[in-house]
Amino acid sequence: MMNSLKKYGVWPVMPTPFTASGQLDRRGCEALIDWYLANRVDGIFTVCLSSEMFDLTAGERLELARLTVKRTGGAVPVVACGGFGDTEAERLRSIRETADAGVDAVVLPLSVLFPPECTPQQVADGLYAIAEKTPDILFGLYECPVPYKRLLSAGQLGRLARDCPRFRFLKDTCCDREQLRAKSAAVAGTELKIYNANLTTLTDSLRDGCAGFSGIAANFFPDALAALMRVLETDPAQADRMQIVFNTLERNVEFHYPRGAKEYLKQQGLPLTDFCRTPRPGFTAEELEQIRDFGRFVELWKQSGYNLFTQGGQK
Repeated sequence: MMNSLKKYGVWPVMPTPFTASGQLDRRGCEALIDWYLANRVDGIFTVCLSSEMFDLTAGERLELARLTVKRTGGAVPVVACGGFGDTEAERLRSIRETADAGVDAVVLPLSVLFPPECTPQQVADGLYAIAEKTPDILFGLYECPVPYKRLLSAGQLGRLARDCPRFRFLKDTCCDREQLRAKSAAVAGTELKIYNANLTTLTDSLRDGCAGFSGIAANFFPDALAALMRVLETDPAQADRMQIVFNTLERNVEFHYPRGAKEYLKQQGLPLTDFCRTPRPGFTAEELEQIRDFGRFVELWKQSGYNLFTQGGQK
């Protein structure tokens, strides 16, 4: 399915639902995936930083990937991180096992695979070596900000895309319009699609060639993001107005993430707890009320057709 991606797409980064005692919550996972599909996402990125992937066992990471693939039933493509381990053999086994879980592409988290002292050329050589040793697997790339943030330059990305067409997906975390524009130009005409993780630069990045959004905001209002993709070319003024609202909501999205997202989704009626293995603060009564009204606002915005303002910008 990675060959049939839409021009613009919304790919949520999937949090891992846990039970109140901290176990993987399979029923919660299924409910979350169903919610994504009902809200018109175009793909799902599971086993990622939002999934608390460093706090999952190897078995849990594979189970989460398998469950996501099974529940989507082919409705949308699924990608998941692989490449965990202390040795090359362990990392290759992780990649193979992730592919065998049925995902459409195995995403390679750069900061997991390559220590900070690696040069850009060493990173490129390492990616080529992985691809050579796994000739039947499609790949994604992830500028994961933990344990440190490693970005790919436009030049690196363009060479990778042209030298190895099996690189299909980049979750970009540079949060910089100029870099996004340069990267989009570098991969133009290749199979590799760039998905911006940054909400603030989203509309501009889509106009400059990015293929879509893969960030934490898709755990709050994926339908609104899908609506933006639909009007981007047909009604650019509406797209600009939607971007104003996205920027206004950004701090709500980031609040105590991913615990804030789980609480938000729970308040939307999903059978989830707010349990996180990654330590996050709890919520005061005031904060819970604010999360509730954040959800109410998103629903009212949806009911308005995502158009809170007239053409002249007045309410």
